[in-house]
Amino acid sequence: SGDGCRSRDLSLDSLSCLTDQQTFVKWNDVKELDPSMQGFCRVSLKRYSRAIEKLLRSYAHDPSRLMDISRCCIIYPTLTELTRALGIIITDENVRMERLKNRLDPRHKSEETAGYRDVCLNFRVVNREAKSLGVDVHVCELQLILADFAKLRTAEGHVRYVQARNKSGN
Repeated sequence: SGDGCRSRDLSLDSLSCLTDQQTFVKWNDVKELDPSMQGFCRVSLKRYSRAIEKLLRSYAHDPSRLMDISRCCIIYPTLTELTRALGIIITDENVRMERLKNRLDPRHKSEETAGYRDVCLNFRVVNREAKSLGVDVHVCELQLILADFAKLRTAEGHVRYVQARNKSGN
């Protein structure tokens, strides 16, 4: 498809979560709805204060190491679908992978992430359009999550993750 990303439409048949974190619907079924409609999760940028904290605490003032200012997740019902999407993304000529963390790997130390599991991709979009806009240097984070794990995500779990992260000095 010319200069377009093959990865761009991966989310169309994936699951999107409602804010209760327990209900999932196909994004393709709701993408045309009013974006201000209450209940849908929306992507947000990393808070400025957390970005500064990370630069000072973990990255020795090196902003090139900050890889998750722009982040989102795609939820998949099965490992097969998640794996298929991963293959499409990492072989997309418009994408340059910077880092891949496979937290689904049995060797992953889940105590370091308070039990949280996903496949976390950090990448840059490097097609002609991204270059013309000057955004081909920006690193994005995409979390590929299995629905069963996504259903377990809670505010309390995130608090435990933040506590573990802060304890480790990251």
